[in-house]
Amino acid sequence: MRFLSALRSLLFIVMLGSTAPLFAHPHMSLEASCEFIWKGDTLSGVYVDWAFDPYFSADIIRGFDLDGDGFFDAGETKAVHDNAFQNLKNYYFFTFIRQGTRRTNPKSVSDFSVFQKSGTLHYRFFIDLSAYKGEISLALYDYTYFCAIEYAKERAFVLNFDKTQVQPSAEIVENKKYPVYYNPTGAIDDNTIYYTWGKGLLTFYPREIVVSYGVSDH
Repeated sequence: MRFLSALRSLLFIVMLGSTAPLFAHPHMSLEASCEFIWKGDTLSGVYVDWAFDPYFSADIIRGFDLDGDGFFDAGETKAVHDNAFQNLKNYYFFTFIRQGTRRTNPKSVSDFSVFQKSGTLHYRFFIDLSAYKGEISLALYDYTYFCAIEYAKERAFVLNFDKTQVQPSAEIVENKKYPVYYNPTGAIDDNTIYYTWGKGLLTFYPREIVVSYGVSDH
């Protein structure tokens, strides 16, 4: 699978210039930002943008921008989607949606695109949130901690709305009620999910984008 091949290439490149232990999670990283979209007073969904680290970016650009023009045409975009992105449905697209104590994941995403800016690879895709009503919390993380995900330092989230229809607000909150445990010395193919803490495991607390909104008086 080209996604795993890319990760193995990434690990090899990293280890050439690293004195860290050979097997240490995470093996790759990305920076995420979100654009929440309202239609009228209904939260329609969110566009998610991932900006990858230099090593993974270089691997995908080299492997899929076949004409080397710096852009991904329709055929190249489909190849990235089918061979490097779609496998992430097995990891819930790194997206966890919470309302109260109930946590769910998107069954699918849409409007996938891929592009690069100055050598940094970006994936962008849309998650439908129209079935959710009221306050919603969205967290982006890899529960196997194979991939480290941070929110963008600037404009981690954007709220796109009509102020005559809705008045939303959002903040990023670390949720210590839902810890994620991982093995810091796991091998490259270690995607074990740990639901309880055990000896040698480290703890990660997901940071959620908590979105609240109320309907305006017209």
